[in-house]
Amino acid sequence: MSSAIGDHFISLANPEPWVSQTTVVITGLLLMLTTCLVWFNQTVRSLTLFCWACFFKPFAKNDHGNSHQSAPESFYRSQASIYDSSRGVLLKGREKALQLAASHLKKSRKLVWIDVGGGTGYNVEIMNSLLPITSKFEKVIVVDLSISLCEVAKQRFEKLGFNNVEVLVADACDFLVPEKYMGNVDLITFSYSLSMIPPFHAAVDHILPMLNKEIGIICSVDFGVQTSATSIGRTNTLGGSVNRHVPWVFRTFWRAWFELDRVFLDPARRDYLEYKFGTIKSLNCSNRLLGNIPYYIWIGCDKDRSSLLLHRLNAMATESPYLAPASSVPVKSKGYERALENNKKHLPYPSIYYQREVWRVYYEESNPQYAQFKDQYIYAFTWEDPREDIKILNLKPSDVVLAITSAGDNLLSYASIEKPPRRIHGVDLNPAQNHLCELKLASLRCLKYEEVWKLFGLGKVENFEELLFSKLAPQLSSNSFQYWAKHGPQIFDIKGKGLYDTGFTRWALRLAKYVFKIAGVSDTIEELLTCKSLEEQKFLWESKIKPPIFNPVVSKMLVGNPIFLWKALGVPPNQAKMMNSSILTYVVDTLDPIVGRSLISKDNYFYYLTLRGRYSPTNCPDYLTKQTFKKMHEKQSPLDNIRLHTDTLNDVFERLASGSLTVAIIMDHMDWFDPKKNEAQSEVEHLKKCLCNGGRVLLRSISKEPWYIKVFEENGFHCQAAAVRVKRMTIDRTNMYASAWVCTKIPARRVSDLTI
Repeated sequence: MSSAIGDHFISLANPEPWVSQTTVVITGLLLMLTTCLVWFNQTVRSLTLFCWACFFKPFAKNDHGNSHQSAPESFYRSQASIYDSSRGVLLKGREKALQLAASHLKKSRKLVWIDVGGGTGYNVEIMNSLLPITSKFEKVIVVDLSISLCEVAKQRFEKLGFNNVEVLVADACDFLVPEKYMGNVDLITFSYSLSMIPPFHAAVDHILPMLNKEIGIICSVDFGVQTSATSIGRTNTLGGSVNRHVPWVFRTFWRAWFELDRVFLDPARRDYLEYKFGTIKSLNCSNRLLGNIPYYIWIGCDKDRSSLLLHRLNAMATESPYLAPASSVPVKSKGYERALENNKKHLPYPSIYYQREVWRVYYEESNPQYAQFKDQYIYAFTWEDPREDIKILNLKPSDVVLAITSAGDNLLSYASIEKPPRRIHGVDLNPAQNHLCELKLASLRCLKYEEVWKLFGLGKVENFEELLFSKLAPQLSSNSFQYWAKHGPQIFDIKGKGLYDTGFTRWALRLAKYVFKIAGVSDTIEELLTCKSLEEQKFLWESKIKPPIFNPVVSKMLVGNPIFLWKALGVPPNQAKMMNSSILTYVVDTLDPIVGRSLISKDNYFYYLTLRGRYSPTNCPDYLTKQTFKKMHEKQSPLDNIRLHTDTLNDVFERLASGSLTVAIIMDHMDWFDPKKNEAQSEVEHLKKCLCNGGRVLLRSISKEPWYIKVFEENGFHCQAAAVRVKRMTIDRTNMYASAWVCTKIPARRVSDLTI
């Protein structure tokens, strides 16, 4: 009996394994259930209080008076403890706004920050994750009119150990700061507070003298219902109008709804900020989760900060050879003219003047010519071979070069030579093409090489939005920033198809893959991209790839089809007419010699990209090499030599000083002209005006003898073919064109030079 009892106690002390596992599982489930119940209770409580305060209390009888302080205190008293947990879904963009503000701050000294309407101190805790409060800030002042919210803030800062943060229970229109901070504040923020300040003009005017005029910035993130009508007469000050206009339905509904809670979404508040300050960055968003509630993120500075830069920037934009008073300058830029107009109206200067970088030359965003591009670039990569350009032109440090921007690859190649030209003008009528080039410039300026490679070598990156707000934004113009904030996350999505499957040129990649699939050579193409010898490359092409691609069915349906010519190769009808052969013959003559020139796997990044959809580290444009990346970070960076014009070539030629250009590289665009019209004559006349004597024009054509060469010769140019394609020979690594020409401006003969 005793033995049985003993065995019983032994079994209790050493239970079966399944008993122990069951106990652990049950205990774990109970803990999870308890946690869920606690979370559920807290969430339900927060949600209930939030709904009561926002949706029901406004209709209840108000016994708390209508004073400037009692109204907000009445609203927040019951919500103070749950404010942060209940506002995450509603108050969108706060973290991004602070990230954007932090990236624009000058961090060479300890900073001073005033957070107007800072409430619970949430912004300070977020900023601490971006810039450590104790080590980067001399002083942080949180101002709010609600006593209850300020108590929460004090408790937060005490817990975090922030001894340099002060909480002021005060009115945004008359709070006081120590005299030493007047005119010395680096950052002033309004985070969903300006819309709750009835006398907002007074609040904005009050903080104006506190801001450091040279380096200080002001940041606002808030609800707002802007319309295109309120932008008339000051569009160039706004930093872009992407998604700015809020449709009437949303505008009317949300404005009426929020006014029940004393939150005012009228456009006047943001308009006043944009009047009192210069716009550095502007972003228009909507909270889609809650019915497209419109909100904005805006960064500004003292609007007179750039007054001393006007003359200098105008000189750089136009190449006018002067250092004299502005009144004596014969040639002006559009930006200069608009700045003078704005100054007469007491408006801020165009947003472009408040940017850190001077790459982007001012352009009229509302120009109706831009509508044809539908907010997208055509070329995600550049197809012309810059190696041949540099060899033909023998570019020198004294050169001033103008070229069509396209994707910007060749501009950066010209800038990457050992002794680059002193100025490189990129011109493109499509704003998105210049946005793409500007993104490349900004990336080379501030990102690590690995990040640049992922963006433009692979065409995709894990954290594009993070890079945009925290690193790239200060180097981008506001218009370009808006564009990439809207399109960038999708274009560079690590799970997507990448940059090179965007733009019009995506059809080249897609249709090439389609042709290979139809012809059954997709696997062989992969072999082609790994060939180690020209013999191997030629064999694959001649025996396995060329026959099925150029069989009668595939040739007629795809390769020789005019639709393929336009979609895949970007050849318009006028240019197609200049071919001296059939479409199919031209394509065969283009591709046939390529395999014998150099290895596609190592020295032809054009076709490598087309076939693989990305570059390789040893087969890529010059700007993606480590050597060039290092050069771009030299003290006198070649990046500083680049200017981007968003206009027609003739308009830029018109505004450039006479004789200021030494080289113009205009690609094949004159092939697009109609011989029956005056387009070629007009462009040659404009070119002649701004080229110096001996200045050269490099152009390519799909024809061996383009018709417009005679137009150059009739206008005093000496024209010579730099390369003409012959059968089974290439003129460059793409071999897409039949000829390349150099047209040199001959000095006009003076009367004294003539022999009588």
